[in-house]
Amino acid sequence: MKQYIANKSPIYYGWVILLISTSMSAVRPVMAVATLSVFITPMSDELNWSRTAFSGAVSIGGFVGAFVSPIIGKGIDRYGTSLVMAFSSLIVAISAIAISQVESIVYFYVFYICGRAMFAGPLMIAPQIAVSNWFVTKRAITLAILQVSQGIGLALIPFIAKSIIVSQNWPSAWIFLGVMVLIIGVIPPGALMVRKPEDIGLMPDNNTNSSKSNIVVETSYTLKQALRTPTMWFLMTFAGFGFMVQAGISLHQAPYYHDQGIPYSQAASIVSIFALSSATGGFLFPLFTAKFSARLMATFSSLFMALGVIIMIQADTFFLGVISALVFGNGLGGMSTLINVLWADYYGRESLGVIRGVSLPIQTGGQAIGPIASGVLYDSTGNYFLSLVLFLIVISIATVLVFVSKPPKLPNL
Repeated sequence: MKQYIANKSPIYYGWVILLISTSMSAVRPVMAVATLSVFITPMSDELNWSRTAFSGAVSIGGFVGAFVSPIIGKGIDRYGTSLVMAFSSLIVAISAIAISQVESIVYFYVFYICGRAMFAGPLMIAPQIAVSNWFVTKRAITLAILQVSQGIGLALIPFIAKSIIVSQNWPSAWIFLGVMVLIIGVIPPGALMVRKPEDIGLMPDNNTNSSKSNIVVETSYTLKQALRTPTMWFLMTFAGFGFMVQAGISLHQAPYYHDQGIPYSQAASIVSIFALSSATGGFLFPLFTAKFSARLMATFSSLFMALGVIIMIQADTFFLGVISALVFGNGLGGMSTLINVLWADYYGRESLGVIRGVSLPIQTGGQAIGPIASGVLYDSTGNYFLSLVLFLIVISIATVLVFVSKPPKLPNL
């Protein structure tokens, strides 16, 4: 069925794969910290939950996602991303609708952790691997397009949620998001996703057998070989530190700006600007890989994140909040795209799923630690100053790590 559709497609089927992968950008943000950020104030006011309580659900969900990632990655290499995307979307939809009915923190934890685990594991790596498998020479630009879609999703979903909260209430917002995920995230990937172009007689980048001279030959590492390269450990730590800062700031930025004296509606707008900026950064930084290495551009993106944190520490007006969101968001977008380019370029396609699955727990572990660390520091000090200083130190170390992450050399086993 899928091969028939691919053969009848008037365009290269890889673009269909990219389109379906970008549709996940409306599914995954439902359980993103940027979305939960706009729910914190109304839910905590009504249910009397602390900000640390919200952070705990995010962190535990991240750890669960990290635990299942190696299994998911191995399954993607063998069976593809179709079932992974569809099933994960179904879990997100059920979780969102269930959260709309919770009154107990226990039930909130159960459902949010399930949804967040899908965010932190399957829905993070599946679209990236799908695109990386179908494109090689066009990998940077297609992953940049994917990142743009993810940034747009991260901008729109919190904005939509905020609008429904303001016009109706927070349970209605969760219900809407759940129904939306059912429509977008379940059937299309289940029916149309294909693991690799070779599975249906095609080639990456739409190359044909008659144009083999134009095909880029990749060196593919096994997991065992990849683990023996220092570069893999540098990249894993870079991702862990980078996304620790991303998650710690994303979840708490709306309440932080509100505490700084910025009205709630403006603080929520800053969150959307931040998310939109991650889309532009995710597209712009990879464009420069035609002249500069992905490693160097990843280093610059990390520096942008550090500068954004510095500005955020000083931000007590809407204008400074917007500047911080623009700088930090663009840096985050560049980092998010380029780390995926580096993984695929350095280690090839054959075992990319299991390599990403094994490396992802470090990244999701960072995402889990960031929000809870920020929440605990806030509850113990009454402000976010110490957490922002911590994140500035962490992202500075990450910048050094990605700079030294040079292309690996295949070890002899």
